[in-house]
Amino acid sequence: MTTKLAFLVKHSTAMGARTGFLTVNGHQVATPAIVQTGSVIGTLTPGELAECQTQLIKVNVIDYWRHFGARLPQLGDLHRLIGWDGVILTDPGAEQAYRWAKPRGRKPSGVHFHDPQTSEMKLYTPLAALRGQAVLGADIMQSFARMADYYAPVDDLKAAVTRTTNWLQEFSLPANCLATIVGGGLKRARQANIAALPASVAGYCIAGVASMVPIEEQQRLVEEVITMLPSGGLRYLPTSGTLHQLFTMLASGVDLIDSDLAGREANMGNALVGGGHRLHLDRGHFAVDQRPIVPGCACPVCQNDISRAEIHQLLIHHQPLGERYLLLHNLFTINQMVSAFRTAIMANHQTEYLAKLGWNPGQQ
Repeated sequence: MTTKLAFLVKHSTAMGARTGFLTVNGHQVATPAIVQTGSVIGTLTPGELAECQTQLIKVNVIDYWRHFGARLPQLGDLHRLIGWDGVILTDPGAEQAYRWAKPRGRKPSGVHFHDPQTSEMKLYTPLAALRGQAVLGADIMQSFARMADYYAPVDDLKAAVTRTTNWLQEFSLPANCLATIVGGGLKRARQANIAALPASVAGYCIAGVASMVPIEEQQRLVEEVITMLPSGGLRYLPTSGTLHQLFTMLASGVDLIDSDLAGREANMGNALVGGGHRLHLDRGHFAVDQRPIVPGCACPVCQNDISRAEIHQLLIHHQPLGERYLLLHNLFTINQMVSAFRTAIMANHQTEYLAKLGWNPGQQ
C-alpha cells in the first residue's frame, strides 16, 4: 500500500515562521510541531503520550534491522507493535551506522560496521534502510545519507554530499519520504546536495546540525538552507536542544523538529512552568509545598493534584515515579507552548510571543 503525504502551508510571516497542516495515513498534524524522541517514548505509554498532546513520535529503524534482518517483515506495522495511533516518523539510522563504522567501512554501497552487541560484521545499505522503513509502516520516512560531522573538514563534507546525491539519484524515493540534506556548515556543499534533490519529494530533512552547534549558527544555516528550498515542501530538523533553540528554529521556518527536552529536564528534577521558567523540585524549599506544579494546569499530574512536596520526596529518594510525574508535566507544557506559538504565528505575533519568554539569544 502506498502511503500518501500531503502538506499545506496555511500562513507564513515576513520573518519566516509558518503554520500548516500535514496529512498522512488519515492523520492530520498542525505544524509547526514537535517530533517526540528520547526517553519519553520508552517511559510513557501511548495513551499518556496522546494525553499530553503528542502528535508525532520518532522510531529508529536500524535497531530493528540489526536484530531481525531478513525477518523484519514479520514484525508487521509499528503502530500495532507499539500501540501508537498517531504519526510515526522513522529514522533510518545512518548516523548510528557511520558512528559504528571505521573509515574503511564507508563504502559506495552503504556502511560496513560491527554490530555493537554481537560484533557481527554487517552491511547497511540505502535500499535496506528504505525497505526497512516501508515494511514497518512508517508514516514519514527519511532517505539514507552519508553522514559527516558539522565541523568536519571540507573534503569530508564534499564526500558526504557526493555519496548522498549519488544515492538520491540511484534509488527512487517513496511519496512519503523526506530527502536528506547534508553538508555541515559549508554553503556550497549544501547547495550541491539541494541541486540534486528529486523534484517530487514530499519534504526535506536538514541533517548534520548537532545540538552542540551554537544557536546563532544553527539559525544562520537553517535560514540559509530554507532560502534554497521550494517553499511548499515540509521542513524537518532532526536536532534536539534547549527550549530557546526549539523556538528559534520554529521561528526560522522549520515545520517539524525533534525534542527530548521534556525528559532531559525531568532527569534534572526540573518542572517547566511556561515562559521559559523552571521549578527545581529537588530543592529543599519544596518539601512542604502542597500546591500542584502549576495551579490550573491541565496536565495529568496537576489535574490529579499531585503536590510539589510529593514530587520532591520522590526525587530526593530517587524513586522513578517522581521523574515520571515531571516527564508528563513537561511534555504537556512544551506541547502547549508550541500550540500557543502556532496561534501567535497565525496572528503575526510570533516576535511578541518570543519576547515574552525573555530569552537572551546567547543563553542555553
